[in-house]
Amino acid sequence: MSELVSAGYCLPCGQWCAETVVVALVHVNSGPGRAVAACLPHARQYAAYPLAPQWLRDDLAEVDQP
Repeated sequence: MSELVSAGYCLPCGQWCAETVVVALVHVNSGPGRAVAACLPHARQYAAYPLAPQWLRDDLAEVDQP
């Protein structure tokens, strides 16, 4: 398994998943930001959107390599 994938909370599923990847980085002005994670199926859906970050597509391509 890639180091990009870890167990975590998938925001779209609303539950803990064995495999998640970071899909967004939330920046705030008055405190620490946070990383938003999603399971691989939801991450792939998000990456298909035109405004999804290129780094997400790159990370998923790395995860999908044999």
